[in-house]
Amino acid sequence: MKNFNIPPVWTLLAIVSSGLLHFVYPLTLFQFRAIDTGVIAIGVYLILATPIWFKRKSTTIIPRRKPTTLIVDGPFKMSRNPMYLGMVMLSFGIGLSLGSIQAVIPSILLFFFLKKNYVLPEERKLVESMGKEAEQYFQKTGRWIWFL
Repeated sequence: MKNFNIPPVWTLLAIVSSGLLHFVYPLTLFQFRAIDTGVIAIGVYLILATPIWFKRKSTTIIPRRKPTTLIVDGPFKMSRNPMYLGMVMLSFGIGLSLGSIQAVIPSILLFFFLKKNYVLPEERKLVESMGKEAEQYFQKTGRWIWFL
């Protein structure tokens, strides 16, 4: 099971859960077509664009591996965790497109799960590897977006 303990699998599980919750007990409360499409598009962009920066900087994209470079440009200017942000946004956008409260719950759970199991441990590794440089970056750039 260890091979499946990666953020994309958890994101897919959140998306599937959203659909199941929505269709098993369909309590449709809202429709946000313009908003959900935008949230999904930004999420997909962040998921696809972020790996390019890991490759450009020749550092690992694999969670729990020791980073060799601190990336502070591209999507990392606005978020310390743009790929995880993209995963949460994709899941949330799909929940919004389904239009029911229970369909957005898995994305909220995904947010807290990723933070606890990936974001916080990776931040500790960055500080261990990059020291003061990482701490300065953390002060300037929000964990999820520039102000959070």
